[in-house]
Amino acid sequence: MRHWFITGATGFIGQALIESILSQGDRITALRRSTSRFDQPRVDWVSSVQDLPESVDVIVNLAGEGIADARWSAARRASLLESRVTLTQDLAKAASEKQVTQVISASAVGFYGSGGEVDEDAAQGKGFAAQLCADWEAAASQFNAPTAIIRLGVVLGPGGFLNRTLLPFSLGLGGPIGSGRQGFSWIHRDDVIRMIHWLVEHQKTGVYNACGPQACTNRDMTQALARAVKRPAFFPAPGFALKAVFGQMAEELLLQGQQALPKRALSEGFEFAFENIEPAMADAVAKKRLATKGG
Repeated sequence: MRHWFITGATGFIGQALIESILSQGDRITALRRSTSRFDQPRVDWVSSVQDLPESVDVIVNLAGEGIADARWSAARRASLLESRVTLTQDLAKAASEKQVTQVISASAVGFYGSGGEVDEDAAQGKGFAAQLCADWEAAASQFNAPTAIIRLGVVLGPGGFLNRTLLPFSLGLGGPIGSGRQGFSWIHRDDVIRMIHWLVEHQKTGVYNACGPQACTNRDMTQALARAVKRPAFFPAPGFALKAVFGQMAEELLLQGQQALPKRALSEGFEFAFENIEPAMADAVAKKRLATKGG
């Protein structure tokens, strides 16, 4: 039986990870934000990384405020840095005084900035998001245990991305963002959870793109979501309007993009349950609607 310590445990990925770990009989200690409503009585909840147990088999560091949740004001940038970089630095320091076997730490494909197809060998891109990811990963390098970093694409499932997009698309009001030609790096949440377990089981280290193996564009994503909700998607979101409302955040995250591919995971034998956007989106929408109905 492993003992896991999880940050970001009450988030969209964290909740699913907790259920998967408990289903295999392992023990969990997890960090919980005071504002979270999520509870799981079989988890030992703590309020600070300083409460890291003396001996832990695996740390999974998923903490971080949503980068696309608000315009990047000075205060918002500071909050994003604190919730990712500072927390990771504090956790690495706390872990240096404990017995930790392995670390899995989150990052994002924003590391690559904008462009075409990229894999783990690509250099850091330009912009705030790229620098934030680079600083986040540098903080994770301070762990004194073997560490794997997962650069996440947009995670599809019953929450997260769909919380913002399902309603307008269900009303037939969805459409591509800007030109629609920008890359859209995605992964189904089930494959994120499976990849984390795979990294742990095989004691992997280094950087892995946590993205679906079939590259797609924003327009491809739009069409997949429209088909999943059985509605047209004829209402594009113009770039100038998004930049007026969201500023640099819209420019970097919405109007630019890349097609990050999971070269390392594929070459080392990881098998995706969802290899392309169509079935991944259909499954995510079905699960979201079931969860909304309380099923």
